[in-house]
Amino acid sequence: MEEQLYSCLQFEQQLLQEMIRLANKQQTALVNYHISELSEITSYQDALITHIRKAEENRIVLLMRWLKINRKEASELKLSDLEKIIVNQEIATEMEQIRKSLSEMIEQLQNLNATNRLLTNRARTNIKEMIEYITRGNSVCNMEV
Repeated sequence: MEEQLYSCLQFEQQLLQEMIRLANKQQTALVNYHISELSEITSYQDALITHIRKAEENRIVLLMRWLKINRKEASELKLSDLEKIIVNQEIATEMEQIRKSLSEMIEQLQNLNATNRLLTNRARTNIKEMIEYITRGNSVCNMEV
């Protein structure tokens, strides 16, 4: 079971790395106003989030079976707590490295998301200002020809 848990965590780590790669790509697309890329990136992020949820669910089910605990306890269990009950020292050491790596990656993803949110809001504001300037504050209406 320890090896299965380790494999689950490695897979979740890979998914998180991919999410960071996409967030960086999204940032580049926002800066360069590549709107068509943003749509593609967003749909891929949505699919990746689904995979992350499934991986998390698999990990929770594995912990429930292995430790004979309920879902709530399994979902609240911390990696640092798991490291203490792992018998195989090699796996325990690897899990400690994964825990540290996941923590750093989550922080990096949070920073990227905050920056991307800021870039998105600025772009939206710039577009509103351009429309305001072009229309000189007048409403734009559709005309039939």
